[in-house]
Amino acid sequence: MNLHKALEKIRQWVGDRKAKSYTRKGCKLSLANLKSKPANRVVLDVDRAYPPGKAKKNQCDFILFHIDDAQKCLVSVPIELKRGDVDASDVEVQLQAGADIADKIAPKGANINLVPILVHGGSLHKIQRNKLRKCIVIFRGEESKINTTRCGHKGNLAAALSKSTKR
Repeated sequence: MNLHKALEKIRQWVGDRKAKSYTRKGCKLSLANLKSKPANRVVLDVDRAYPPGKAKKNQCDFILFHIDDAQKCLVSVPIELKRGDVDASDVEVQLQAGADIADKIAPKGANINLVPILVHGGSLHKIQRNKLRKCIVIFRGEESKINTTRCGHKGNLAAALSKSTKR
């Protein structure tokens, strides 16, 4: 399937549920330095699509969909923002929920990779950092490790994506 057509289908599904701000509880996500042009990406505000009181389980904050021209694929990026303490098990559940949402939205014939990202403030406790390294998010039969970056740094999303081979 043509990547631009696939992204357009996603964009139509997202509609007015796209993100208007990239901040949650004092933790800010920066889209600066992303390689994809704004026309080649859309960010779903998951809380607008699935309000927390009506959601069946904990979910991530945002899902970025963008075209990676170099790898000739779409990339789905479930993103969880955590300002305070991080519980790796909760993050894994929230990002898995994001992967499940992305699977429902993305056209089945599209070549698509998943890069789950945790954006956090402060330092990760050693136990949680070690647990996080073992966490896996499954998308269309493939396992992905969770990448991390810090709140508020310019280009933090681009920095986290650069850590992945599936960017």
